[in-house]
This record gives sequence, C-alpha cells and structure tokens, in this order.
Amino acid sequence: MRIYVAGPVADIATVRGVQEAVVAAGHELVLDWTQDTSLTEDAPGPVESAALAEEDLDAVLAADAVVVVASAHEGRGMYVELGAALARACRGELRHVVVVGEIQHESVFHFHPVVQRVASVQDWLRREL
Repeated sequence: MRIYVAGPVADIATVRGVQEAVVAAGHELVLDWTQDTSLTEDAPGPVESAALAEEDLDAVLAADAVVVVASAHEGRGMYVELGAALARACRGELRHVVVVGEIQHESVFHFHPVVQRVASVQDWLRREL
C-alpha cells in the first residue's frame, strides 16, 4: 500500500517514527517530505512554497492511505492534507484516513465519520491491514 504521512513540521521526529513503522510493515511512502531541509531552516519563498504545496497535495492524491500525526505541536499544512484526504474518502476514492495519537489541537474534521482514530500507527497497521 502507498501511504502518505502528514504531521506538523515541528514534530518531524514523530512523523519519521510513523513512517518507519509503515515501511517496516512492508508499505511504501508516497513522499517523505521530512527529508526536505528547507522546512526546518528559513521559511521557503513563494516559488519554493508553491512547489512544496503541489508536491504534498499530489502525494495525498496518489496515496492509498493518508495518516495524520496528532501532536502537541500545531500544524498548518497537515489540515489541508487531511481535508484533501477526506474529500477523496467521501467520493469513495480513499479507504484509509487515519489520525494517529492523542488529539490536542481539535478540529471537527478529526471526528468525521470516515476518519479512523488510533493511539498508535501499529494499532492501525494490525487492525486494518
């Protein structure tokens, strides 16, 4: 299965841990955005931001599953990715929209009926795959 993992830039370590579990379970990452060092340095300019936005959204659209990492850190782009995943799921194009971890920055969309909420990615991998 091709999986996209979204999460806050400020919590890249947790996102990477989820990605590692996904790969260890035999799945493929559609995109590993955590390897882009421009995200942890100075903010990218408009041209770079446009390219990153396009690449991330394309990855969500190509994924068989979208996993969103809930974190103590607030995210921004991850909510756009969650919204795109929900739109695909509501159209019957995506079966797995997963929020992993304790939700600390609550959005009504975390509770949409198609969202699977799990304590850990391992719980989801064992249960759904």
